[in-house]
Amino acid sequence: MKKLVWLFFAGLVLASCGDKNATTEEEVINLDDFKDRLSYVLGSINAKSIVGSDDPNIMRLNMDLIVKGFEANMNDQMPTECEETLMKLFGPYYQDFDSTYADAGAECLGRLTAYSFFREMKEVDALKKISVKMTVTGFRHGLMKKDTLISEQEKQEIFQNFIKDIEAVMQKENEKIGMKMMEEAAKIPGIKTFDNGILIQTLKEGKGGSPSEGDDVKIEYILFSAKGDTLQSSYEMKKLMGKNDPVALSLNQVIQGWSFGLPKMKKGGKYKLYVPWNLAYGERGMYNPQTQTMDIKPYESLSFVIELIDYGKPGTFVKEQPMPQPGQ
Repeated sequence: MKKLVWLFFAGLVLASCGDKNATTEEEVINLDDFKDRLSYVLGSINAKSIVGSDDPNIMRLNMDLIVKGFEANMNDQMPTECEETLMKLFGPYYQDFDSTYADAGAECLGRLTAYSFFREMKEVDALKKISVKMTVTGFRHGLMKKDTLISEQEKQEIFQNFIKDIEAVMQKENEKIGMKMMEEAAKIPGIKTFDNGILIQTLKEGKGGSPSEGDDVKIEYILFSAKGDTLQSSYEMKKLMGKNDPVALSLNQVIQGWSFGLPKMKKGGKYKLYVPWNLAYGERGMYNPQTQTMDIKPYESLSFVIELIDYGKPGTFVKEQPMPQPGQ
């Protein structure tokens, strides 16, 4: 449901002020410990990702059930049924509201938020820095818009320092994984290496010519992470969309790794292109607004299996400004 937590949170406006400790009829909350303060802040910001826009449909949900779902799914077990439930609740474009699914949808919204948060914290080895109990407390207060135990200024300071720490861990880990992939690929017999770090393996030699810099191309592709996981596939996307045509794009509007690598390929051939992170999506990665996730992480090296179907001069296949394509 969300992109990486530190990128998603960065644009939120944190509106709160108050004391370090608070007492209610139900609970006494002490935030003298920094781990608890950080956890409270992260929970509060997660809540603001849900209620911060004051979406009228969101505000119709039972907030207690959202909290219940959030607390119940503080683990890395994907609640697979929840995406379908939310689709039934909000419709395919998230503009409807079917009250029949309101309670189940509220709990699922909390569960998916918790799953995404927990998974991302685990991925960057940050779970040891947070208290689940206090994260849930901050989340509950944030949903109720009563997250006033920490001032706005301190929230931002705590969060920004947390982001810096996480980004440093993320950069180091992704660069390490990417370097390993590139080093192993460089040992493949017959693979071509280039001074900029690009590697190209010929899987099937093409018999046609090669595109020039800036040309239009028609291709099929599969995108892999540095760990070897399939991230995208034009073949699968065509099946889902009921289309048969290959992907058409301009080499003026793709990542540097593609604009350099495609002219090294021949029409009719199939190749594996290895791209270091600085010639891929760099330190920002690529955010998918449809799934609200980072399809490609910052500092992530990538590999692509590419079939070069055809090529032509600029404007041959791409007549207008295209929608963002993989490789862009």
